Amino acid sequence: MKKFVDPNDPYRVRRRNAPKGVPMAFIEGVLLTETDDCILFPFGRNADGYARLGNDEYGHVIVCERAHGPRPSPDDVVAHSCGNPPCVNKRHVRWATHAENAEDRAKHGTNRRPKIAQREIEFIGKELVHVMRFRDIAKMHGVSGSTIAGIARKAVGGAVNGS
Repeated sequence: MKKFVDPNDPYRVRRRNAPKGVPMAFIEGVLLTETDDCILFPFGRNADGYARLGNDEYGHVIVCERAHGPRPSPDDVVAHSCGNPPCVNKRHVRWATHAENAEDRAKHGTNRRPKIAQREIEFIGKELVHVMRFRDIAKMHGVSGSTIAGIARKAVGGAVNGS
């Protein structure tokens, strides 16, 4: 399990097995910190890199709630002004709509799903999926093989070109 230990981490704990209460104590300390630098959560993170404290608890959400009040509407999400998912600095998080958060991700270049132009999707669906492996097409376009598989399924159903 040494791969989870960061040699520069002052806590020197494994991310996935932090002592009970230590991650929340870290969040409490962060809330008292005044800095413009990113404060990276040194413990458990989900696959997208967000600070995870429990099954349904995320560090950036807790920080945003405590620093900026409750979620304005059920549809609002936490947006990072720094574009850094593990950051839990109260100055870097705010409530935003999905559209505002998408604009931030585009500005920071942190979109999780790269976009493929519609004409490329049509070409992939009509031509490439019949002559190349999905993983090779995916590599060419910087997406996953499952994205190409989805395009192929839609092509068979006739939905790729909008029909």
